[in-house]
Amino acid sequence: MEKINILHINHIARTWSGHVIKIISDGLPKDKFACHSLVWYDFDAYPNTDSVYKTSKSIWYRQIRYKWAVWLNFLFDIMTPGCININYLRKYTYYQKADIVHIHCPQWGYFNRRDLPGICKEKKVIMTLHDDWITSGNDTGNLYYPYKTRRQFEKRKKILWACNIAYIGVSNRCTDKTKKSWIAWNNIIKTIYNGINTETFRPLDKEKCRKELWLPTNKKIIISIAGSGSKTKAKWLWYVQKIIKEYKQDPNYLFITIGNSKDKKVSECLREIWRVNHDTMAKYFNVADIFLYPTLMDSFGLVVAEALACKCPVLTFQTGWVPELVEHKKNGYIAPRKDYEELKRWFERILQNKDSLDIFLNPKFSQENMVKQYIELYQSTISGKTI
Repeated sequence: MEKINILHINHIARTWSGHVIKIISDGLPKDKFACHSLVWYDFDAYPNTDSVYKTSKSIWYRQIRYKWAVWLNFLFDIMTPGCININYLRKYTYYQKADIVHIHCPQWGYFNRRDLPGICKEKKVIMTLHDDWITSGNDTGNLYYPYKTRRQFEKRKKILWACNIAYIGVSNRCTDKTKKSWIAWNNIIKTIYNGINTETFRPLDKEKCRKELWLPTNKKIIISIAGSGSKTKAKWLWYVQKIIKEYKQDPNYLFITIGNSKDKKVSECLREIWRVNHDTMAKYFNVADIFLYPTLMDSFGLVVAEALACKCPVLTFQTGWVPELVEHKKNGYIAPRKDYEELKRWFERILQNKDSLDIFLNPKFSQENMVKQYIELYQSTISGKTI
């Protein structure tokens, strides 16, 4: 039997969706599958990846160029700038060989909107919805990429209506919204959860990890993503900042925010950490008494799954996907959406009664389970069987 050739198309290699592509590519049997990636932009020269914007310039030049591309897209309100068009693909070797084109994160607009129907006629297409923006319509609850006008939604519906695409939601919440959408209702739609590496993210010796990270052993440690100095509102960091402000004078607490522009010791009670690799992130989750994650919008929270796999309790808001990972009062606490007083109450409850929680991660959120389901999906797509 010949190998099944899969071309992954993504917006940027260095993202969670890019990480998921790498997991899939590494996990597929090499004697049955061959994978390659085409991205709009690749900062880090990922293996088996080609970038539309090829340059040997410095990382700073590449970042500036990428930001200009995004800025121009939003400035002119262009729904899709057409950075990867069908004429380019038809000359691209890996597209020519591809049995399946697997698209990720289409909300970033790296297709010319007139080309996607052509791709669907030439290839079998799977689209993983790492965000439900493409099918959600004019959804005020979608904080990242809401449609600005009804006309914009109608235009996208007209394009996608005729496309034969297998839509994959990364959570049941995302899949259910897609099933209700007029854009995708007549296509195959199912859930495949994003998976984490449970060999990396697992319980470790807490005291040993604190020593390796040069952290105090006599303080309660609270971990959060992005920085207290971050200007982004993507994860609604205002709630994190407010809790830090209220408790930063308490010498028994140490707040650590990860994902800042640089490492910085702000005070004895607050440290800002730059990007860390997965092994180091696992150690931070193991030293933490709380993972504070008051998100208001996510299609799936890989960091939540990673924290739970390390036996770190999660404190978050009630959002569409959260109950699929966090069970209230079992492996974490969920406050009503935007209710800061409840968030603060559960914050104190965890610090006082952490041992009362039975912290666990369902095996269905493992990388092995995710890869297994994608293997079944690819094989059924080629054979024409219903998944």
